[in-house]
Amino acid sequence: MVKVLPLENPVTAEWGRTITHNDYNKMLKGFMPQDMDEKWMIATDTPGAQGNTVVHICRSWTSKEQYALTISAGNPNDTDAKDWGKIVKISWNDKFMGMFISEEEAKKEAVGFCKWLLRCELED
Repeated sequence: MVKVLPLENPVTAEWGRTITHNDYNKMLKGFMPQDMDEKWMIATDTPGAQGNTVVHICRSWTSKEQYALTISAGNPNDTDAKDWGKIVKISWNDKFMGMFISEEEAKKEAVGFCKWLLRCELED
């Protein structure tokens, strides 16, 4: 995994958003930019001891983390379930470019990056 610089002024909120097995696999793969015009990257830690996976959404040229999604994986034998896994919490920098970011904005942005860069479906 690429070295990710941690959140500078983190704020964390519980989430509980369900995800499909297909979207989880897309998140595991992450996104690495191909050139400097792509300003974002997504790097994912492999599941830890408690089975949680952390998805890091970062600025590509600095590797500074802007959002972190903690995901609790589902049953590997039940990959057809729409609610296969869960984003159990989100962490984000309290400010971006001098502007405060609310919990609602952070969640909306994180979903947007997963849809845009990873092609996740993440239904609203």
